[in-house]
Amino acid sequence: MVKRATILFGVTVVMLAGCGLDPLVWGNLTDDEFKQPPAAGTNTVSGIASALGTGATAQFYGPAGKLLEGRSASTAEGGTFSVEFPAAEAFENLVVTVATSSANLLGIVPQVPAKETVYDASINVSLGTDLPADDGTARAVPFMDDLGARSTAATLLLLAKQRYANPASTLATVSPSALVSALEEIETLIGGDDARLMPFVAMVDRITAAGATTGPAFRPFAKDADSYLDATALAATTDYDNDGSADSSSAAFDAALMVAIGALEFNVCYSQDAIRVVFMVDFNEGGVDRNCSTINRWKWTTDDADSSMFIVGSLHESTPNCDSGDPAPCLTNETFDTASQLLGNWEPNTVPMYDDGTNGDEVAGDNIWTLAVVLPWWTDAEAEANGRNKWVRAKYKYTWGTPGHLWTGTEEWPGNARILELRDVNGDHMIVRRDFYGDETTNKDVSNLLAPNKGGCGTVLFAAENEAAVAEGTRKETCANDTLENMVDFDKDCVLDGYPSPGTSSPVTVPCPE
Repeated sequence: MVKRATILFGVTVVMLAGCGLDPLVWGNLTDDEFKQPPAAGTNTVSGIASALGTGATAQFYGPAGKLLEGRSASTAEGGTFSVEFPAAEAFENLVVTVATSSANLLGIVPQVPAKETVYDASINVSLGTDLPADDGTARAVPFMDDLGARSTAATLLLLAKQRYANPASTLATVSPSALVSALEEIETLIGGDDARLMPFVAMVDRITAAGATTGPAFRPFAKDADSYLDATALAATTDYDNDGSADSSSAAFDAALMVAIGALEFNVCYSQDAIRVVFMVDFNEGGVDRNCSTINRWKWTTDDADSSMFIVGSLHESTPNCDSGDPAPCLTNETFDTASQLLGNWEPNTVPMYDDGTNGDEVAGDNIWTLAVVLPWWTDAEAEANGRNKWVRAKYKYTWGTPGHLWTGTEEWPGNARILELRDVNGDHMIVRRDFYGDETTNKDVSNLLAPNKGGCGTVLFAAENEAAVAEGTRKETCANDTLENMVDFDKDCVLDGYPSPGTSSPVTVPCPE
């Protein structure tokens, strides 16, 4: 378990070097002399939608349906298009739409990797070709070399397979490799004229035929009860189900799609030794703490020019340690240290958070700052099977400063840390913690200001330590201990409303066993 986690963190550090950890490599971490790394530049994604010709618009969406602003292009002669992506950020399982005023086609881009360093050459990704393997060969991505009826049908099948899964999911939960394997499965089924798949494929063929639609007919990210087919975009004479009568509804299409996805056997498997942890901090004025009091963001923090949000922390020293003789599940010192570096290992103002719609941030400019990292983890079942009640633990806080600045005037409060136990409370295969900057009433450990009538006992403890203290009679059972992923008071009425969105982050997936 630990060995695989260590490998994963090594990859994560390399991947993040261009999107948040560059200062650890390029910067001189002093308060008065700090050098920003050179810009990473751009990577390019190119494709073809020859059926739509010149002047169509190509747009890209994240796997959960978020439009990637600024990532669009008009098709040139032959339906070719090319779009630049920031090279400092990796993208996976993008959905591309190419549309005119009267039609649209769909496709998938399994991965656009980040450059490992700013000095590497830019990466060019062509639709239909996956990235080269170690031996230099490239794996073909079925249907995507020229977007058309087959790419559209395959994309809709994969989107619907996830949407109607139990529980419902998105392409964000599928690894790029698994996605290509699923497309290969669809290719095999079509090649064998599978009776469950072919009626739906034939319908897409007819809908994408010239003159069959008067507008973009396919909704790649249908919401609520909506169909993936917008029947209002069908031409008056279009008979997509080939029953001899023109169709004015999506009923036949929807029924055929449900039968078709039943033919697909690909599954999603989640990592059992690593989990994505999403830290979010609300820096808006007027935040309300658990005492229902307005938070003063500037109690300890100075608002200097050019300041932005950083996170600083490490794994918590009470995390079970294999090298110290703790029984499994546990972490080695190497894994502990590697993971702690992702949070800056208590070097302030070195690991930036994001409020620009990238790197897991959901909405640019809303003053809710985000950072997503992959940390070691084990399941509740593993801990319970070994008679343990301790999980991987982290401690952290937020700073508002500029790169390389020291603690004074930049931290949300001195002498304390926030603590978090890595347990997937709501079962979404991620841990999402959303805080208010400067809140001294939630998971602040040493001097917690939650009022006694709200359950405040001056400190917060992890579950195991709290149980022991209660058993010893040194702590009340009613003490509040906010040390897990949390529900949030979205409307500031002092009532917790629900779990926060993970933004654009997705769970860590692995290839499923054969």
